[in-house]
Amino acid sequence: MTGDLESYRQAHAAFMEKIEGTIPDDGGVEVYLQTPNPDPISWANSIRKAVGIGADIIITYGASATLAAKSEVRKTPVLFADVYDPVALHLVRDPLRPGGNLSGISSKTPLETLVKTFREIHAVRSMGVLFSSSDLGSLLQVKKIEDLGSGFGFEVLKRDIEDPREISEALSFLADRIDSLYITESPALHLGLGEVVDFSRGKSLPLLGQIPGLSDGGGLISLEADPVEQGELLADCLRQILDGRKIGDLPIRTPRKVSLVINLNVARSLGYKVPFQALSMATRVIR
Repeated sequence: MTGDLESYRQAHAAFMEKIEGTIPDDGGVEVYLQTPNPDPISWANSIRKAVGIGADIIITYGASATLAAKSEVRKTPVLFADVYDPVALHLVRDPLRPGGNLSGISSKTPLETLVKTFREIHAVRSMGVLFSSSDLGSLLQVKKIEDLGSGFGFEVLKRDIEDPREISEALSFLADRIDSLYITESPALHLGLGEVVDFSRGKSLPLLGQIPGLSDGGGLISLEADPVEQGELLADCLRQILDGRKIGDLPIRTPRKVSLVINLNVARSLGYKVPFQALSMATRVIR
């Protein structure tokens, strides 16, 4: 569970709660949690430690840790959660029958829906995007934003963040060049999320993304896969493995609990009157 991310903590808590009673409480099974820093060396070292202690199953949260596991692990089953697009990331070939030693839960949500709804609220012309090139899930999101920008006719200005300390300089560069800001999902950006929210407020820029809790924390609009559901689905996969199912036969699960969240308080502070069309798309409205 890389970094200190609230969404990962929620997913892991839900996972642990749901497997209670599944794993025998006889001292024969140990759950060993590692929280590496959000960098490639730490991810790889944590996976090697898990292999070194003889883990029977390795569980990873997020694309980066999962890709490290795919690189480092050959036989041990690896279950993952909160991975944006397992097929596009080449973690598995067939989502219905992954084969090999990896399977788990996708967190991919339809970015087109988020951008289309946002455009009902704001006539975007130039969107800033914060991403992390070391996180391939983040790269997939920025590529999709660029495709949508080409289709809808708005410019995309990108800044690559590998360390939260780089956020301030990136935001200073973007400040006078953009009319909206999108933040992709990556551990480095999660850790600097407070600074991004404060910047968007100070510059009166609408902030959007797919990070769980973004709208609750000050974003205008977000499209979120529920972290609790991620953990619960992960527990279901573990149960099937404990019952003798091969991990390569477990299909990739996709999120069912997806929320399009609009923060009307933020909208009012930005001077927006959110149209009915946008409100009708929302599954939750913060007033």
